[in-house]
Amino acid sequence: MNQSKKIIAVCTLTIGIVAGATIFTPTGMNAAGNVVLASVDWVNTKINPINTKLSSLESKIASLEAKVTSQQQEINNLKAGNGGSTGIHSVVYVNKSYATVHSGASRVYKVVATKSKGTSLTVIDSFNSQTGIWYRVSLSSTLKGWIYSGDISTSKVTNTNPSQVVTTGIVYLRKGASPGYASIETIQKGVTLKYIQSFTNDQGQTWYNVETSSGKRGWISSSLGEVK
Repeated sequence: MNQSKKIIAVCTLTIGIVAGATIFTPTGMNAAGNVVLASVDWVNTKINPINTKLSSLESKIASLEAKVTSQQQEINNLKAGNGGSTGIHSVVYVNKSYATVHSGASRVYKVVATKSKGTSLTVIDSFNSQTGIWYRVSLSSTLKGWIYSGDISTSKVTNTNPSQVVTTGIVYLRKGASPGYASIETIQKGVTLKYIQSFTNDQGQTWYNVETSSGKRGWISSSLGEVK
């Protein structure tokens, strides 16, 4: 029995020595180093995409900060009355046959009112957009709007009531001031019609109420007619 135990102990010691030798041999060291390098490479494959995303976010943030700074400068210029603004006149006058007043400083905004030539408007603010200067005007104690500088003058304008509308394209004479109304007649380009009045519908579209030479009355879109 004692002899068997001695044999087992000797075998165990031999295996331990061989294993230790294997680990500390150059081959064993290289294997361990390769494992470490592989681990580093794996970590880098996870970190690099994150770094790329962080760089992209930093670039976007810098761009947004630049836009905010530019907009703030434009606001400051408007408040100071220089640079981004040409100054605010107290009163302006419509110099077109009819001019539309919008809810914002662009024609894409909803039309809140239509003013005839010679109408005076009280100015409360101005804005210099990419398309030109817009004036914020007071229409009543509760209603304000924006009118384009090209549609007004800072000096008084003589009001001459329009009497004619000349079609600028083929247009349908309709029973009401909307494309949904039935067509009464098709009118060719260049035809002179008697002007009666104008109207802005709920969609912000301006229509002219006209009369043909044959006595037919109806509505045409202002986009296809010029008031004179």
